[in-house]
Amino acid sequence: MPFKDIYGQEMTVTWLQRSILDNQVGHAYLFAGPEGIGKRTLALAYARALNCTDEEAQYTGDFCGHCRSCRMIELGQHPDVRLLTPETCGGKTVIPIDAIRTKVGESPSHPLPLREDAQLRPMEGRFKVYIIDPANRPGLQEDAGNALLLTLEEPPSYVVMILISSRPSAVLPTLVSRCRPVRLQLAPREVVEQALRIHGDISEEQIIAIAGMAAGRVGWALSVGTNPEALHTRHSLLEGVGKYYALGRRSALRAAEMLHTLATGVDLSADTTTDDAKARTTADRQVRRNLPELLDITASWWRDMLLVEMGQGDMIINLDFTADLKHNAGRHTTTELRQGLQTILKTKRLIERNVNIDLALESMWMNILPL
Repeated sequence: MPFKDIYGQEMTVTWLQRSILDNQVGHAYLFAGPEGIGKRTLALAYARALNCTDEEAQYTGDFCGHCRSCRMIELGQHPDVRLLTPETCGGKTVIPIDAIRTKVGESPSHPLPLREDAQLRPMEGRFKVYIIDPANRPGLQEDAGNALLLTLEEPPSYVVMILISSRPSAVLPTLVSRCRPVRLQLAPREVVEQALRIHGDISEEQIIAIAGMAAGRVGWALSVGTNPEALHTRHSLLEGVGKYYALGRRSALRAAEMLHTLATGVDLSADTTTDDAKARTTADRQVRRNLPELLDITASWWRDMLLVEMGQGDMIINLDFTADLKHNAGRHTTTELRQGLQTILKTKRLIERNVNIDLALESMWMNILPL
């Protein structure tokens, strides 16, 4: 994806390109913005532009996407570009200190921890680029962040570090103070729709619905619009919401079970261990990670119901469920629908704060479904 295909971030892209052309590349950046806005995509694009070998692309501060360097970065195989996430660090829930530096008295692991690796000159590229996602706690623990600080303070000239965070207030202040801030902006809905039309293979109704739910997050919209499983999950969820709304409060437990099942997904973990306690922990983590997005989709249905009740059906976003929405009209007042919408969003916040999932979902459905 060349810079021109990164939607809604034109000013940021121009600034990054100019840093290459003017030879003003910083040694550390903090890419900040909401989840799903495209921070990691932009960071990888910058890494490509920094190391692209195509002369024409270098002249514009862009990247070609076809040279050996660009292809290797796309495949995650470039020796000078490393992405550090909990998943790339042994499937852990955090980026451990071992990924940043070797403990005293121990032999370095392979691949080398970041701090030792940064002292070696690039093998193929012009820059060694380290992308840390997320750079905020709890993803990057305080001890790992402090270990990273030494390299940020005295980086070799060829090292570029990109810290990524959707919660910059949770990044260690000592790290923030040593990074150039790069704040990504939410894109207008028409820009999100344009990206979906170009890169997705979905109906116009689905484009409008996904763009509406994306709330300016192009990355999230593309991840859903180009993923058949995600599209199927959205359709199943909204189909279920319409059914249980029609059945009323007596179906609250089944509605909660539906949400829980959809959040579990078909593949809980690549780990094949038979340890029941570990499997339950992994499943709970998967559910807790997926539920906020599913609750956003549920909230979009409630929002559309509110618009139908207010006589503004032309503003709904789930156009492929228009018949369901109109069929269920009249079951709630506009005040009750507003309260229901607030309850869904409150439940989302509670689940993000580690409350009991089953109790939170059951309570939510009992409070928002009609009698």
